[in-house]
Amino acid sequence: MESGEYLGQSVMEATLLPSRVAYLIATGDTEGFRQAVAEASSRWGGLTEPIVEISDTNGPTPDHLAVVNAAKVEAVVNVSASTKAAERIADGLGLPCVPLSNISQHPASSYTVDPAEIARIEARQAPVVAMPGAPLWQVTSAGCRPANAVGYARPGYGDDDFGRLQLWGATWLQSTMDQFGEYRSAMTGYAPTVVWVTGPDDLTDCLAFWNTRALCPPDTLVMPMLLLPGEDRAIENWLNFPDQFEGFLSRPDCFTPDVILTSRNVPLARLNEIATLLRLQPSTTPVEIGAKIPAPPTRTAPYSYRVKDPSDWVRADRDYGLVTTFDAQVFTGRAMTLRVPAPVQFSSGSGSALLRFWGKPLDGLPARDCVAQLVDPHASWRGRAIQLAAPGVRHQLVFPVTVPTLQQATERILNDVTKSHQLSLPGRLGQALADRADINALLEPGVYEAAVELTTPRTKQLTKALEQLESDGGSPSDLEELAVLWGGRAERRFWPPDRLGSVRGTDPVAAAERLCTLGWAERGLRNDCLECTIQSFVPLNQTSSTPTCPGCGAVSNYWSTAASVAVHYRLNSFTDRASDNGVLPHLLVIAALHRDRKHSYFLPGTDLVFEGQKDPEEVDIFGIWDEQVLAGEVKTSASQFTDAQLERDVALSRKLGADVHLLAAVDMVPNATRATAERLCKKAGLELHVYDHSRLRPPPPPKLAPATATDGLRWVHAAAQELRAFITTGKPVTSGQAAKVLRTASGGTSPVGGQIAALTEAVNHHGAALTQPLEHLQREAQLLLDLLNTQQ
Repeated sequence: MESGEYLGQSVMEATLLPSRVAYLIATGDTEGFRQAVAEASSRWGGLTEPIVEISDTNGPTPDHLAVVNAAKVEAVVNVSASTKAAERIADGLGLPCVPLSNISQHPASSYTVDPAEIARIEARQAPVVAMPGAPLWQVTSAGCRPANAVGYARPGYGDDDFGRLQLWGATWLQSTMDQFGEYRSAMTGYAPTVVWVTGPDDLTDCLAFWNTRALCPPDTLVMPMLLLPGEDRAIENWLNFPDQFEGFLSRPDCFTPDVILTSRNVPLARLNEIATLLRLQPSTTPVEIGAKIPAPPTRTAPYSYRVKDPSDWVRADRDYGLVTTFDAQVFTGRAMTLRVPAPVQFSSGSGSALLRFWGKPLDGLPARDCVAQLVDPHASWRGRAIQLAAPGVRHQLVFPVTVPTLQQATERILNDVTKSHQLSLPGRLGQALADRADINALLEPGVYEAAVELTTPRTKQLTKALEQLESDGGSPSDLEELAVLWGGRAERRFWPPDRLGSVRGTDPVAAAERLCTLGWAERGLRNDCLECTIQSFVPLNQTSSTPTCPGCGAVSNYWSTAASVAVHYRLNSFTDRASDNGVLPHLLVIAALHRDRKHSYFLPGTDLVFEGQKDPEEVDIFGIWDEQVLAGEVKTSASQFTDAQLERDVALSRKLGADVHLLAAVDMVPNATRATAERLCKKAGLELHVYDHSRLRPPPPPKLAPATATDGLRWVHAAAQELRAFITTGKPVTSGQAAKVLRTASGGTSPVGGQIAALTEAVNHHGAALTQPLEHLQREAQLLLDLLNTQQ
């Protein structure tokens, strides 16, 4: 894809969302938890921001780390943990560590607004909010704001006010989800209502409830959650609460049981008491979550419950934000302007947020920040979306971006991991050869083999041939024959098709002709001079009626068979040199990689210099393989992959920051070699892909049993029947119908264009007059078939 190429109009998608964080508090620090809740209550989407306990010695638990990873936050905010422990955790998560005092200024945490600044799309009653110093369960369930920042919220009238309004989504924390949204989640459908019971100011239960609710998908999973106090007589005195709760449970019948009752510290006996108070009946049926279309009738009393921890249900992958679509006029490798309608409305007219956009123009690009910075200097990746800060968002966002080509992205990745790099000599030859013709032709039957056969032998191959001859105990006549074969180093090799010995299972003429079509080879005749005994290649356009030797000028002959002069084939000088430098296996593998994943770009040989080293290293193939960075080695023979070679190759791929290590050979890679490579890649954290003969060369055509007289008669009978059926329709026979008849008559062999045209013209010329002859042909063929079957 060329830089600056216009790709046309593309429909893209974008979402607007706040920069969300996770809060770090010291283990057991209830006051730190209150501070974190208060801060989350002042931020758009604050209900989805997790809170994690850490200690100076142990750090967060694996459970807490899983919560932070699932939440996909932009930063961690240190509320009350030690600075050293907080920074250590942040480094492990790959996130910036922001002091609570700096949360509104740091670029990773500041792109958000107060929930009161999000326009309310629908009118509803004022949400309830807890005041500072309220019981911990009220702060956890509804959020906390100081009296001078309540806004349109109201303080709760009593414990039962907090319990009831959780049912109807009328708490301040739930209002932080206005226009928040979620556009993708791996968990969808309806789930049981979760009733979490906590003891008086129990941090363990309040923290577990907070994080489970924070991860509950807000749009795709309907799983109501409420936190209730568990002390004796706490909810028994709430007037009509059991009736209201029972009415709330009338939900679509897509799940079981109706209620999940849970707590970390409240005794089971007390949980069962609360269940009885809420008119719930125990159930032993397995928990089911799902959806049904069309929606089934609502569930009715009596309602069921189980005691179970639902925390693990909500850790599915998801992406947040309200989505909008927009049209983009897409160019590659140059700046273009995107105009995105804002999917979120702000009550003040504008607000700060994060913008993410994605779509087809970004297909294939690896999710590396260095690549995102080609789109915009301040951009980063979030999944398959590009993220930008969007201060002062109004009704429309207008901003310039650049969609890099895969080639530009490859160069940027190399710049990011090396001190310097350039194409190696084989790489330059391979790149030039790929620019001149379609290298996918190398995957066609016989084309790669024909090119290798026509490559002029060089010193390395001659040395191997002499060593082999010596080890085989070759005679002087063998040595003389080898000398004749390798003589005349200035002359490129040329062969007639029948000398292309490795082109098996296919037509060598077709393979050689394909090389000519690519511009990689040329046709000619062999000139045999009787005077100087030199054999030379004469291109067809330079042949004459009286052949003369280009060396001595004597009258000579064109080499011929018993039938006629024989056409020879020769690679052009550039292709011959490239092939001699081992380029063709690289191009063959690149063509196969492109075949398997179209959004790809590769360099066919690169010299690399890393920081701190002087001598360059070479990687045979490096590039982008449909969103992944791939690096690897290509050999003509898998026997060259020794253990030391494999260790070197995998180490180089890791040093290049690759996602995929490629091991490729033109012949078959032994299982032992694969096993060693798999072990090394697993240790290095790399994905291994092996390309060998089974993936690089087309399988040979199946060997068909020789056709018998019975087969031939059966084919003719079936073809006559097909042709009669086409004629009796009264419509002209199409070329496709004629081709079908010819294939049937030949036992499945594809006809050539001339045969199809001739049959089509003849049938349409004679039309219905052919019906009787075809009937007669069918009868005679059937009689002969019956006779042959009798004789057998």
